[in-house]
Amino acid sequence: MIIQKSQRSSLQEFETFWQAALAYQTERNLPLWSPFPAATIAGEINESRHFSGYIAGNILAGFFSITLADPVIWGEAERGDAIYVHRMCVNPALKGNRFAGLVLAWACGYAAAGGRKFVRMDTRAANQRLVDHYVKCGFAFIGCKTLHDVSGLLPHYRGQPLALFENKL
Repeated sequence: MIIQKSQRSSLQEFETFWQAALAYQTERNLPLWSPFPAATIAGEINESRHFSGYIAGNILAGFFSITLADPVIWGEAERGDAIYVHRMCVNPALKGNRFAGLVLAWACGYAAAGGRKFVRMDTRAANQRLVDHYVKCGFAFIGCKTLHDVSGLLPHYRGQPLALFENKL
């Protein structure tokens, strides 16, 4: 898989993947993400923090963003020594093809190249299958945290227990 900075021209395709993820969450009675955050993702693209993964044939496999600080979610653990992976979303036609594992491996290389010590991420604790998957990808489960003040985050973070993960480099 080739990972490169995302382009604004892909926003419509990103929204299609996001809507498929919402449908999947609805079908399985999982907590839902917020509606597609077009402005947030466009801002991440402008800041060169949004990435797309492509497989052979230049087919978009999915997308994700990174940030270099995440004090709202990580609190005291935030010391400027990690990168944080957010909004990972896979092409619905390619589910089951290890997109998350490939992204997380890439993130470890990106973090190491930038002198960071950790790659961190979070997901909904209620999605045990995804929690287990991230552990299988090599991430340590750190614990759960529920946020009430989600200033600067998407609304779906409010009041939902998050599973926190970390990979020490």
